[in-house]
Amino acid sequence: MKYAKNMKRLLHNTVVLLIPSLIALSLIPGCVGQEPLEIPPSGGGSGAVEKLTLEELTARADLIVLGTVTDLTSQWTTDHKSIYTLATLLVEELIKGESSEGEIVIMIPGGTAEGVTQSMENAASFRVSERAVVFLEQGGDTTFSVVGGFQGKYTIEDDKIAGSDTSLVEFISRIKTYTGM
Repeated sequence: MKYAKNMKRLLHNTVVLLIPSLIALSLIPGCVGQEPLEIPPSGGGSGAVEKLTLEELTARADLIVLGTVTDLTSQWTTDHKSIYTLATLLVEELIKGESSEGEIVIMIPGGTAEGVTQSMENAASFRVSERAVVFLEQGGDTTFSVVGGFQGKYTIEDDKIAGSDTSLVEFISRIKTYTGM
């Protein structure tokens, strides 16, 4: 009986440590042609991620923009049950959709508020001053959410998609072929 308990604890600890490591290594946002891992449900996790192609991301997005993150603000929901982050993005180029705003606000599940951190394993993450192409769907009157979680955000470094040799110009051109532009 004691052996079974120890094995169960060892298995649980292995899974708890292994899953975040796999996510960190295999689900890095910004990799063109990446094949996200399908992670089976574990604990309170969201389970498998629906793999989305660039064409599917483009079709599902109401708005696709190239921009730079200017602000991140995390706060509790009004019922104080979960935390979300508002990322403000200064729009450099509108790739798909219509917006008269020079800045847009993206609502992302998770964040740190009042010393409490809550994370969502499949959510996109942002950093202030980060430049990215983001696939967005209307989330509310003035906010958007990222299509496909981490899959809907491509970080730009040195005018290339991070972790790839694909140039930003080529990437935007590919997206526009899917929009008919």
